[in-house]
Amino acid sequence: MSPSGYLRGAAELGGPPEIRDRGQTFPRSVFLALLLLALLQVGCTLGLFFYVKAQVEPFAKADGNVCEGTQLAINRAVEKAVQGLSQKQFHIGNEIMPDPVLSRIHNHETWPAAHLTLGNSTSGDSTIVHLRSWNHKEGWGNIQNMSYNNGTLKVLQDGFYFVYANICFRHHKGAPKTTQSNLQLMLYVCKLKKSGQSPENLLKGGSTTVWSTNSTFNLYSVYQGGIFKLLAGEEIFIKASNPALLDPAQEATYFGAFKILDIHL
Repeated sequence: MSPSGYLRGAAELGGPPEIRDRGQTFPRSVFLALLLLALLQVGCTLGLFFYVKAQVEPFAKADGNVCEGTQLAINRAVEKAVQGLSQKQFHIGNEIMPDPVLSRIHNHETWPAAHLTLGNSTSGDSTIVHLRSWNHKEGWGNIQNMSYNNGTLKVLQDGFYFVYANICFRHHKGAPKTTQSNLQLMLYVCKLKKSGQSPENLLKGGSTTVWSTNSTFNLYSVYQGGIFKLLAGEEIFIKASNPALLDPAQEATYFGAFKILDIHL
């Protein structure tokens, strides 16, 4: 048989069998592989989603309790800090005092304080008299945890107090004429320890002023203030000269006191 016959026989067969089968099966196998990969990817994605959800839900449910526990811890820390501050003390001389700011906060409803304004004007000459008419509830007058009676302010708690007073003297043509032009205008802040004892002067101020009865207006004001150690039962009051010349306006003539520190003996 000639070589051409072999060649012709091979062409008639259409080439090797394995090449012919490969052209028929390749597209189907690729399609199946891609489909399998897609199904696996979808399954993995769904599995990951449900796993994460199962892990997160317990923490989400417990989140409220965690926040509540954190808040309780913060509250305890604040209370502990406040207790530490409340035990803070200050030294004044040989005495130990608690923190005055915290003491005022804890005792704001009972902390002693009083501000009195002049009541009815008092007639009289240049004599120094005990002023007995004060407003302690009207206008700017007020009183708290102290008592008032007949011009006297009584202390109910031991402590250091700031005591103050302002007296305003005035005269104008419409007022009764003074008997003298050379006036000694005086203010005294006094303390009485016990009834029946002689009072002592805590503060004093004033001036000898020449007033002219022909002047349209004459005015003089004196202010005094200081810190004093007062005991329960002691009383403070005001004395002034020329009571007929006092200005009764509540912003002109007044006196008062307020506690600033406790006494620890």
